[in-house]
Amino acid sequence: MNSKDSKLDSLIANLPKELTPENDLWEKIDKRLDAPVRNMTKRASHNLWRSAAVACLLLITAFIGQKVFNPLFPQPEIDSALINTLAEIKTQHQIQIAQLQQTSELVNWQSSPYSSPVETGIDQLREAAKQIYESLKRNPTDKQLWQLWLWTQHREIELLRQGQKLPVSQNSQGATI
Repeated sequence: MNSKDSKLDSLIANLPKELTPENDLWEKIDKRLDAPVRNMTKRASHNLWRSAAVACLLLITAFIGQKVFNPLFPQPEIDSALINTLAEIKTQHQIQIAQLQQTSELVNWQSSPYSSPVETGIDQLREAAKQIYESLKRNPTDKQLWQLWLWTQHREIELLRQGQKLPVSQNSQGATI
């Protein structure tokens, strides 16, 4: 190890203290240092104006492109039409439910021992439909929400019809004529 260390020390000692470049660079550096400052600032300001002009052109092009290809306020018109359709469907559903409930009162299906799970299911569906309806009013273009809302309405009607088919227990107390 000693021989390697001594060899390394001798090589380091024989190295030159400074490296000299192949070409003399000082002349080019000196010319650039002596260049007038005014010319440099004109170039810099010219480049700044050029950059600002390009940025403005891009902004104007983007703004005009948005106006042409995507008008500012067409979305509320679509949304209002969808919200009106949503309200109409809800009204029609409420009419159907009222008719089915009127029929169920004549049949008296609540007296069945099996009616409790059906009633619970209907209540849960109605609550879910209300929440989905509120979400649809905020985002009427969501197709999945539409499908889910229509499914809950359809399922509510199915449960009401199933409830009407439940067996009725005749618990009549008192005298029958």
